[in-house]
Amino acid sequence: MKREIIHITEDGRIVIPAVHSDKIRMDEAELVGLFNVVAPTLRAAKRRIYKLGILQPFTAEQRIPLKEGYQVVYNLEMIFALAFQINTYPAQQLREYIISRLFQSEKSMVICMMNGNHKSYLKC
Repeated sequence: MKREIIHITEDGRIVIPAVHSDKIRMDEAELVGLFNVVAPTLRAAKRRIYKLGILQPFTAEQRIPLKEGYQVVYNLEMIFALAFQINTYPAQQLREYIISRLFQSEKSMVICMMNGNHKSYLKC
């Protein structure tokens, strides 16, 4: 399985590969490097996300079989959730990147559908 990772360049730019979000998966060592934390801090943040019910292990994790055991990788949703749970400068950079991408001024078309009955709601 080919997978992509997120990384931060030396000049502080966030690099997220332009692939489908299912292709971006990172293992624990890569996440430790991305967020500049020690493994116990990352594991505590991950446990907190699961305990709060934000994500479930069966959706956030994937086990890749190896010759001796398996490797656990985490999806993009978990990576972003961890960015909001960890308090380091790289995590802050990723949070700011995510928020700035959400509010980029880009023209887009909004298609709205109206229900035909009297108690209609606007769905966009």
